Parts: sequence; C-alpha cells; structure tokens
Amino acid sequence: MSDSRAQRLGWVLWPSFLVACVAELLLFSLFDPSDLYLFGRPVEVDRMLGYTLGFFALWAIGAVSSALTVFLERSPFEVNRRMPTVAESPDARPKGEDLAEPATLPLERS
Repeated sequence: MSDSRAQRLGWVLWPSFLVACVAELLLFSLFDPSDLYLFGRPVEVDRMLGYTLGFFALWAIGAVSSALTVFLERSPFEVNRRMPTVAESPDARPKGEDLAEPATLPLERS
C-alpha cells in the first residue's frame, strides 16, 4: 500500500471512529438497545450486542461521509491523471531524436 493510500485511509477511518464514539454516547444515552423496535417488533438482542452493532453502524456511516470528503477534495491533476503520449513525454523518445524539428528533405533544383 502506498503512503498516499495509507494516509487517505487514515483520513477516513480515524475521524469516522471519533464521530462514532461521540454518536454512540449520545444515541445510547437516550435509547436502551433492549428497548428498540424494528418494523414494529422488539429487537431481541443482548444489550452488549446492541451497543456493538450500533457502534459499527455509526462508524460505517462516518466512514462513508469521510470517504466522500476525501474523494471530493482531490485536485484536478489527480482526477484527470493520464499517461503521457510519446509526443508529450521526453523520456519516452528515442535518444537523439527530436520530435519538435521535422526531418528536412533536400530540395531539388531545376
């Protein structure tokens, strides 16, 4: 994994982890996981499992938000990155050949 990719992964996962921690504190200070209902029926899960699933769901939501932010902050050069053609890349040219000056043909004199 390149440094840039690892750095971007850190930019996504760390803030989303912190947001999930705060959101879980706020959410479960108001609601008890054993008192939750899904489609009109009580959710029958252990309280600790409810906290765990809630945390990972909130972390996933935060990660999607952070990933979208990292995706949208890319520069135009990163977005439009492409391989240079032979004419554009001076390293790809054969040595001793200059594409800027066309070869001249000898002129015939009459």
